[in-house]
Amino acid sequence: MKRQSIIFVTVLIAALAITSYLFYPKPTGKSKLKIYCAGSLLYPLERLAVDYMATNPNVELEIEGHGSIQVIRHVTELEDNVDILMVADYSLIPLMMYNTTVKETDEKYSNWYIRFSGNNIVLAYTNQSKYSSEINSDNWYNILNRNDVKIGIANPQIDALGYRSIITLQLAEYYYNKSSIFENLFGNNFEPIFESVKLPNSTVIFVPETQTPLNNKVSLRASSIQIVPLLQTGAVDYCFLYSSNAKQYDLNYLELPDEINLGNPQMDTIYNSVEVRFLHYRFGTISLDREGKTIYYGLTIPSNAKNIIEAKKFIIYLLEGNGKTLFDSLWHPIYHPSYTDKIDNIPNELVNFVISEP
Repeated sequence: MKRQSIIFVTVLIAALAITSYLFYPKPTGKSKLKIYCAGSLLYPLERLAVDYMATNPNVELEIEGHGSIQVIRHVTELEDNVDILMVADYSLIPLMMYNTTVKETDEKYSNWYIRFSGNNIVLAYTNQSKYSSEINSDNWYNILNRNDVKIGIANPQIDALGYRSIITLQLAEYYYNKSSIFENLFGNNFEPIFESVKLPNSTVIFVPETQTPLNNKVSLRASSIQIVPLLQTGAVDYCFLYSSNAKQYDLNYLELPDEINLGNPQMDTIYNSVEVRFLHYRFGTISLDREGKTIYYGLTIPSNAKNIIEAKKFIIYLLEGNGKTLFDSLWHPIYHPSYTDKIDNIPNELVNFVISEP
């Protein structure tokens, strides 16, 4: 990650072992816009921030990245005042915010979202990864199963990429007609195990409250962006990433079939056949059980935001301004128009940039 002259990137290790990346311009008394985002959005937002502050000199951007579940939890449970939330799983917004009230009020944290982009899962690696010269779309799960190969995956309790990665592994069993891909590559490498239960028309994966690795086969990290350094330094050989991040960080990657990469909405009936259930959710009382579905990103402005006016301006810049151009050029295209679930609740300034979901 390059250091820009007007932005300082600080890496913080939070109490919950979640890495946050903060952009802190020097204090100037300017209007501050605080954005919490999924880790997979940090790369394009870093570049966008430089342009935005150059063209909006009275605004300072503070951008912090986490796993998507943790992004929302910072507002709804830790009571942080954030102006814009941007998550890798749009469906977390209604689940975690629509029925959760701001402390000491009856006001919900949000009652709308904008579904602004998509992505898909790839298997990323480097030239130094073991057996990188052999791996292909037909044998990748056999390569990963070799004893000396190490895998990196985001934590499914915290990060959307985490639960999507284990859904991808389970879907691979259907696609390749090979049982035990999930168990061999992931589930059986922890104590207690991540149990995969086959039902007549679906599979349910149970995520235990705690995960203790039985060996060094699989490395879990709290955010998708924490996996990239593991791969770059050779600590792991392969990891599941979003395709945008694999391209942004100039990694080698294997494209996975549409039936398992969670990137094709025409495959949702297949994706829906896998569900992830959390045996205990340590961050609150809301059940965050996840069903396999196409990857969509979402954003909203929390009702307790401090700088709503600038938040709306920034979202317009992202959806139709130079921010969209920059995102598009960095392999993370923005939908035009974007989509919303509740058009009547969208702020008036943003209505022209969205349409109701079909």
